[in-house]
Amino acid sequence: MQWTNDYKIGISVIDAQHKHLFIATNELSEALSKGLTPAVINNLLTQLGFYAVRHFQMEEHYMTESSYPGLPEQLKEHQCFTKRFSEISEDFKQNGLSPGIVHSIQNELGLWLKNHVLGLDQAFGVYYATAQAKKTE
Repeated sequence: MQWTNDYKIGISVIDAQHKHLFIATNELSEALSKGLTPAVINNLLTQLGFYAVRHFQMEEHYMTESSYPGLPEQLKEHQCFTKRFSEISEDFKQNGLSPGIVHSIQNELGLWLKNHVLGLDQAFGVYYATAQAKKTE
């Protein structure tokens, strides 16, 4: 899953965070493919989780400040991701690397990120750009 400009939503700080999330997800997936130690994978998983939470907070701040009507849906999606991420992390800590964990990390999390950015976040980017343009009129 490679970052391209198609994923940009037009808010530089959020675009940079999205790019970092793609990179972190790819690093984790690569570590799994290479069979790196559970300690390394746990570290990458933990870093990705912390960064995702910080990113969601920043994104939600922008949405709140711009009175984005799609905020409730975004909050729900962010909560669903955070919950699922916690489940995957806990499963990994309890059971180690299983085929199910590897699949969840490599496919489920990456697919969620890609679809979320291209869907809900793109819609917010359009809304935000329109709101900013109206402020300068």
